[in-house]
Amino acid sequence: MSIKGKINLVYIDDDRDEAISAYLEEDYQNDTYDVEYQEIQFEGDKGYESLLDSPEVTKANVILIDSRLFENDSIKCKGKFSGEEFRMILRKVFPFIEVLVISQNGENKDFEIIPKYRSGGSETSKEYYDRVLKNKIDESIKRVVTFRNISKKLENNKEIEKFLVEKAVDSLNGINDYDDLSKEDIDTLIAAFQSME
Repeated sequence: MSIKGKINLVYIDDDRDEAISAYLEEDYQNDTYDVEYQEIQFEGDKGYESLLDSPEVTKANVILIDSRLFENDSIKCKGKFSGEEFRMILRKVFPFIEVLVISQNGENKDFEIIPKYRSGGSETSKEYYDRVLKNKIDESIKRVVTFRNISKKLENNKEIEKFLVEKAVDSLNGINDYDDLSKEDIDTLIAAFQSME
């Protein structure tokens, strides 16, 4: 299968949500691409660095992450922040990974947070996620595929500096030495986010 045909979808949470997990593993399908699904159980004693170094994250095309992942009281690591803040940090390190943030606290359109399913309504979790989540994942996949198509065009363009093309293509493929962005730089970004709250 060609690289264009495969999409890596990763769900990250410290407390796995069964409804999301079941939907992504059993129900979600994309008509055009083969979606490979993985989960990462975030461990409270590890920091965001463990996610940035995780092969599952670096190879991901689309990530679903819990909004309160790093804010949980059980998280013992330094540098607690929200899933939406992680989305911005990840965008700096891996600009071509699409990140969707989910929350049990409901929708927040200012930060594009997707509400988790709550039982008790007339919809099943599958119906809810088909309505609320499927299109967002599909749109994220479209953006990933667009970048893949552009990268192929870039690779064939002999007028663009080879180093620049390689760096962009490597980043798209999950290869990124984030030495340019040190732990101190990331900690400074986190502190800036927290001071804005």
